Amino acid sequence: MRFLSRLCHRAMSRLARELAATKHANAGWNNCTLDTGGTLCEEAEIGNFSGGPEKIRIGKNSYIRGRLQTYGHGGQVTIGDWCYVGVRTEIWSMESITIGNRVLIAHDVNIHDGTAHSTNASERHKHFRDIIERGHPTRKEDIPGIQSAPIVIEDDVWISFGVTILRGVRIGAGSIITAGAIVTRDVPPGAVYRCEISPVISLLDC
Repeated sequence: MRFLSRLCHRAMSRLARELAATKHANAGWNNCTLDTGGTLCEEAEIGNFSGGPEKIRIGKNSYIRGRLQTYGHGGQVTIGDWCYVGVRTEIWSMESITIGNRVLIAHDVNIHDGTAHSTNASERHKHFRDIIERGHPTRKEDIPGIQSAPIVIEDDVWISFGVTILRGVRIGAGSIITAGAIVTRDVPPGAVYRCEISPVISLLDC
């Protein structure tokens, strides 16, 4: 009985290790670099199309619940220590996105350092067909009309839910980006950035 118990225990331990390895692979653990204590939570996704695991780096004790992605022709995502990336947050890079230490990013945030597609309809359609038929283009010259510029988010920034951060901006240390804001220009350190909202309320004709 003792022999069978030990055998069963070994089999269950091996199964648990295999399941954990499969879960990690599916989440993209093999497509990024994780420092000590860095965690890809169950909801996390890694779409690293630009190269090796060094293209997406996650610092010590940082927790990722959103999606980190690079494009086939380039991109790099670097996240510092003790950061949090919330559920359904999308961080897509074709240039570089650098996030400092102790940065809190809530749910439903979009951070994009590129335009994704050309403003020219023909170029845009060709790009889409290339992705569907051959995969993501691996050279920038194969996707004309695309624009990109690095994003830098410094230490101790808090980005609230529903924020959009677009290419070429730097957010200074300790700043707060309020819910639903769209960031298209630099934010100085220690600032509160919000978008003005002017609601229009009309009464229904009953």
